[in-house]
Amino acid sequence: MISVTMLAELGLPPAEISEFLRLEEKKQYVAQVRLLRKYRGELLDRVHANEKLISGVDYLLYEIERQKRR
Repeated sequence: MISVTMLAELGLPPAEISEFLRLEEKKQYVAQVRLLRKYRGELLDRVHANEKLISGVDYLLYEIERQKRR
């Protein structure tokens, strides 16, 4: 059984934790999987957004280093 603590540590918002537990009680495992896949997608979107920001910072660092060498 998946615990509230585990879900909270993964960053699942309280409303989604409650929904997950409700689905658990009703043995609606397909819906639980759907909820977790949706959350995973949201996390992945954040990762991609942060990767884009990191690339921008890397470019600025590169430009500063390049100008320093002139």
